[in-house]
Amino acid sequence: MPSFRNLFRRRKATPGSEPDLWVRCPGCSELLFKKTLEKGLRVCASCGHHFRVPARERIAQLVDPGTFTEFDASLVSLDPIVFTDSKPYPERAATARAATGERDAAIRGTAEIGGITVSLVAMDFFFMGGSMGSVVGEKVARAAELATAERLPLVIACASGGARMQEGTYALMQLPKTLAAIARLKASGGTFISLLTDPTTGGTIASFGALGDLNVAEPNALIGFSGARVSAGTIGDELPVGFQRSEFLLETGFIDAIVSRADLRDWLARALMLLQPLPAPNVPLYEQIGIPGVGLVGGMVSGVAKGAGTMIGSVLSPVADAATRVANTADRILENQHDAHPAPVLGPHLTEDEAWSHVRRARDPQRPRTLELLAALNADFVEMRGDRRAGDDGAIVAGIARIDGRRVVVVGTQKGTDTESNIRRGFGMPHPEGYRKALRAFEIAERLHLPVLTLIDTPGAHPGPESEQRGIAEAIAAAISKMTELRTPIVTVVTGEGGSGGALAIAAADRVYALEHAYYSVISPEGCAAILFRTSEKAPAAARALRITAPEQVALGVVDGIIPEPENLSAEGTITIARAIWETASAAFNELESMKDLSALLDARYARYRAYGAFDEVAPARSKGLGGVIRSIFGLDRERVPAGMSDDWIDEIERDSAGA
Repeated sequence: MPSFRNLFRRRKATPGSEPDLWVRCPGCSELLFKKTLEKGLRVCASCGHHFRVPARERIAQLVDPGTFTEFDASLVSLDPIVFTDSKPYPERAATARAATGERDAAIRGTAEIGGITVSLVAMDFFFMGGSMGSVVGEKVARAAELATAERLPLVIACASGGARMQEGTYALMQLPKTLAAIARLKASGGTFISLLTDPTTGGTIASFGALGDLNVAEPNALIGFSGARVSAGTIGDELPVGFQRSEFLLETGFIDAIVSRADLRDWLARALMLLQPLPAPNVPLYEQIGIPGVGLVGGMVSGVAKGAGTMIGSVLSPVADAATRVANTADRILENQHDAHPAPVLGPHLTEDEAWSHVRRARDPQRPRTLELLAALNADFVEMRGDRRAGDDGAIVAGIARIDGRRVVVVGTQKGTDTESNIRRGFGMPHPEGYRKALRAFEIAERLHLPVLTLIDTPGAHPGPESEQRGIAEAIAAAISKMTELRTPIVTVVTGEGGSGGALAIAAADRVYALEHAYYSVISPEGCAAILFRTSEKAPAAARALRITAPEQVALGVVDGIIPEPENLSAEGTITIARAIWETASAAFNELESMKDLSALLDARYARYRAYGAFDEVAPARSKGLGGVIRSIFGLDRERVPAGMSDDWIDEIERDSAGA
């Protein structure tokens, strides 16, 4: 893989040679004159291949000239879990800032498209693979909140490898954070267009990327939940031709149009004109709370959640504890990382053996699952089957239960106990039908005013081509979005594995607890190790670095409390675990149901997820850095690195990306 030094060395070739003036198209292998390629919006005139472009260039292509105003340019991510793989996260982020000239992987602002003012976000794949961390999530949430407050359409140009592993579950929490903001936009009568470019994968497509009122994609863009290598490695089978490409998604009904880059601005202008809402009654759906220096943000505090505990506690008591803890943790991270010698904010790391011991225990095949726990509680349980669209999924159990006289809707993951039952249960990895079955259960709970209990033990969503074909990313995003707005109390317990978006899809709750030896992670330890440590054999090191254990997740504020479990798993131990889970959930339901009205419940839930993230605001001036050196060498008059420079450049960025 070429280094930056090698790229510079090739640049010194004889004037007029290929590296100086030409780039080879990866689609047809034709040599393309760079200036001609730039004039053609970086689309190959021979085969139509769309080269990847940086966010600022994307904005210039999409909006009316001279209309873009940038907001939040000074936000930078912090290091909430003090993550190190081959190098510390702050060093990796600093390298990306120097190489691209950007603070992070998204740019937000307002602009006009066809004369219509929009709230706009453009993601930048050249910054750590466009991975979504605290800053990206914050900018998307703020863009949606601005669109809601100002009644503007929201447009997001997606280009991302997924959630940023170096920020752990804080990166995972950007999914419900952004989806909650967009759900409120839609509930207020607002509109959202999602532009999917190459690539859009992982947590980005499984959150806001999939849920536009209109989803439009560029030709042949890579779009999918799991990377092709992950899918192939997990299911051990060959993938279909064209798997996870725009045309595949158009055929299966998950995008509305494929539009070439040259036609995108006109297409967006027409779509925005047709989506303009008629005047609505002046009745606010949610109470808007003014925050000094921030403005009206639907009751949420932007920035590093400074003051969030006080504000939320006074307005939304008694359900503010979790959001307050998250805000205090973020403030502590900020204070520590401003010191010359920052100390870890979550206490010392566990050893690799200690972290891996939790993972092994969470994966114990004798660990009780949803049905075993219900049986141990002698629950009167009526199970629901099927999603009413394609079939039933045994990896998700859903239904209505009566436990100790209390009726609840239960949704949980289910693994098998042997090979045959594991095959039937999909090894606990839900397909889209499972999440859509969960949606059926959520809707019944809301209609009947029943609380919801979800039980999580899954390595993640099923990554196979059939899941992609039936819309796994959209199903996950829809389930998370529904939970952020569900008008009834929700309690989640992570009983074993809490794997990425596959777990989060039924875990966006008012209260989240974990069994003592459960774990909750933005990605599996093996997946993180393969991507960042270059070998899956480093899974124990990844488990340690990701801080995925229950105590560490409590310290981050992602989990509210730990439920003890017996030392040995047995039939008697299952009863002990089940009773402890139910007593914890019942106490939480009592607290949540004591609230004065549902609006307070929803505002508190929004407060919880809106507060997640660790970022700071720095001076807007940019250093020349490596990006400036590159621009000087190439004689560029714009503050960007040319996306079409070579496949080597893309490979170098992808090698350092953190898409999950």
